[in-house]
Amino acid sequence: MLRTLLQMQEPYFIARQEKAPLLREREAFLEHLLHQGTSLAAARGVSWQLLNVIRLLRLTQLRAVWIDEIEAAAKNWTRQQRSNPNIRSVKHTGGYFIYVAKKWLRFAGVLKEPVASRTKFADKIDEYTKWMTEDLGLATPTVRSRQGKASLFFKWLSARRRSLASARLRDVDDFLIFKAADGWSRKSACGYADALRSFFRYAEKRGWCKPGIGEGITSPRIYAQEGLPEGPEWKDVQRLLKSVKANNAAALRARAVLFLLAVYGLRSGEITHLLLSDFDWRAETFMVDHSKRGGAQKYPLQREVGDAILAYIQKARPRSSCRNLFLTLKPPYRAIGCSALWKITSRNMQAVGIRCRRRGPHSLRHACATHLLEQGASMKEIGDLLGHRDYRSTSIYAKVHLKQLRLVAEFDLGGLL
Repeated sequence: MLRTLLQMQEPYFIARQEKAPLLREREAFLEHLLHQGTSLAAARGVSWQLLNVIRLLRLTQLRAVWIDEIEAAAKNWTRQQRSNPNIRSVKHTGGYFIYVAKKWLRFAGVLKEPVASRTKFADKIDEYTKWMTEDLGLATPTVRSRQGKASLFFKWLSARRRSLASARLRDVDDFLIFKAADGWSRKSACGYADALRSFFRYAEKRGWCKPGIGEGITSPRIYAQEGLPEGPEWKDVQRLLKSVKANNAAALRARAVLFLLAVYGLRSGEITHLLLSDFDWRAETFMVDHSKRGGAQKYPLQREVGDAILAYIQKARPRSSCRNLFLTLKPPYRAIGCSALWKITSRNMQAVGIRCRRRGPHSLRHACATHLLEQGASMKEIGDLLGHRDYRSTSIYAKVHLKQLRLVAEFDLGGLL
């Protein structure tokens, strides 16, 4: 396999690769990289760096290697490269050495990484998480959010050398005041107050803390209209969709993503989890696994959206064993994350001059819902499209629409009344 990878190389270089230790192990790793979608040029660079890894770590056979040993070897490699007259810069030399060494040794199963120590409240958080999942049946994002918020509070509490048994309502208030001074909005503080109220109610039932804390936690006041979602007007959304015209991989992927966000109002997590197998091209439908409500829902595939997705699959999507619809642009290819969707949306909205306070994927979800409301769709129809479990989640868009109607009511009717 190495001979194929190193074709067009001098026989001396091929012999050097084949005579180095751990040939079979290196070949297995390089084959894995190529299968992931790594280019030949990148895999060739990795193959040469592996020789330095073997030499500086003194590997004649695979053994357990700790991170600090790799970092020490990387420093030696950087020092050696500084005296190499053919090297223009050593800025990324050590980092690339560490990257290749960790990736290979982790693939081989011999990389020893320090295990993160569990906090004193970890067992309580685990039990609370299990209760939310199994007894309440909450959606995974909700469970993860409440778990994270409770963990942050207990990290703050531990720094003050306090135990859960000695925790008081005043501690929760101090935590919220402290974070508000750190730049939290009232909406963020309200979310943390709700999460901590839920935890302390459970903790009281388990006898972990003093009674009355859960009921005593009050959320900051959220003023009328403060929590309304914000997004562009529909004419701006149409302008956005028409603006992505290039045929490069980034533009084709962005066009498909923006169409799904604007036409169906999908959440970021729902788009990142879309699979190739979710699309039935003959029936012109696709399935979405709702991240909050839970469960799969079938959608009709609108023609322009289908064309955008097909163009991405046929012209831009890299060949990969990963079955997610949207992949990264550079190898190793993997499913894109929510942060990538935010960048796609924000950059394209900024490029066409769309001015609104929020420019993430959720702003297009808001624009979709508001547009449907203006077209006469019912709350239930909009809620079904957006994957809402509760009608009250949809009713927030009616407030936005009512605000627009009030603007109309303020027009001077010229004495007609």
